[in-house]
Amino acid sequence: MPGRGNRYSFACLHAWALMAPYQLTDFVSEIDSRYKVAEPETFWLCEQPMQRLLAEGLISRWINEQLRQLASDHQHLGDWSATEAVLHRGNGWLLSVAIFDSPRRFIHALPFSAFYAPFAELTGERYRLPAGFRNDVFDPGLRLEPAGTVKVDPNGLLRLETDQYAYDFQITQAIPVLRLVSASLRPLEWLFSKTTLQAWQANDAELSSTQLRVAAYVLGKIAHQSSIGALLELASHPHHAVRWAAIQNLGRLSRTEALAKIREAMNDVHPHLRRAAQKTLNQLDKRTQR
Repeated sequence: MPGRGNRYSFACLHAWALMAPYQLTDFVSEIDSRYKVAEPETFWLCEQPMQRLLAEGLISRWINEQLRQLASDHQHLGDWSATEAVLHRGNGWLLSVAIFDSPRRFIHALPFSAFYAPFAELTGERYRLPAGFRNDVFDPGLRLEPAGTVKVDPNGLLRLETDQYAYDFQITQAIPVLRLVSASLRPLEWLFSKTTLQAWQANDAELSSTQLRVAAYVLGKIAHQSSIGALLELASHPHHAVRWAAIQNLGRLSRTEALAKIREAMNDVHPHLRRAAQKTLNQLDKRTQR
């Protein structure tokens, strides 16, 4: 006899079959009503809409519609790249079909939450993030811990609990994967060695953080007084690397403002910034003593 969970699933499928075809607009409305960006745990409430999307063939209908538009208008441009087609960009989330065509060189600790639904079997290894892991403070001494394997059947649904685990998928052939992902919840994406499981490096989770650091550098090179206000504003950015880039380049425009910000950074919440500020002040003291 099927369990209660199975009866519920069959009942849902039967009810859905009697309704009008599930549309992308319906899915968007459901996700927006369930997922609250300020409450990251509500992302997991999106599992049922994902199951319905898969059960009702919405992805096939969407792809067919895109092909029809291309056939009728060769200039039609969708939200596509070489390996990903975006169905919708929502407030703090994205729905897309991505092609996983090769294994990654490193194990990535992803900065977002996600549901993955592969169109072919997807297998991989799962690793527990190390004790004491703090995403915004890179520590090369940390190491992943093996936490078993994962296997997802075609049209199955995998929850990527990236606040606890990192995943390494075994890719031997190109696999299309439907992805519902949140916006970045953490500032960095860590990379771990596949052989030693040791932390290797960390990159900005958002391209905008990298762009702001580059912008601070450019403003410092131009060294025009009109940029002091912009750099002072960047010196309070949530990302520690952006704050430090702003402070460093502020020194090219105003020594007084830069020194004030360096002294403030001695009490920054981020240990790397505190150490950098202390090191900078020590170097300045040595210069003044010569």
